[in-house]
Amino acid sequence: MTLTKMIPEMTELTTKELETVSAGTFTPNTYRKSEYQSLGISTSYHFFDKDEFQIMGRSITYDQANEIVEMARTLNKAMNEGYKGANKIGYSEKRFVNALNSQLYLKYGFMWDGNPGHDF
Repeated sequence: MTLTKMIPEMTELTTKELETVSAGTFTPNTYRKSEYQSLGISTSYHFFDKDEFQIMGRSITYDQANEIVEMARTLNKAMNEGYKGANKIGYSEKRFVNALNSQLYLKYGFMWDGNPGHDF
């Protein structure tokens, strides 16, 4: 039996069709759960289904969750340049939350309340 008899017609899925069939993965997410959650991103990891992310009760995509972490890391680096140890500004501090909110509001139209995320 040849391959063409086994698969008579091959079709390529569109991006929209791929989104509906994408599922969980054996590879880890880009960042640790603790980092997502320290920035207010709630997580729900699945083995066979795709992982879910929320911030402030609104669903966000995996890419948006990663963009928020990247944004936070960039801000953290800029705000803490030259500071070490206890002098660094953490994600949960009001000054950091205000700085991140200025970016979140411009890009996504919402602001984070400063509370950490959780499993849902």
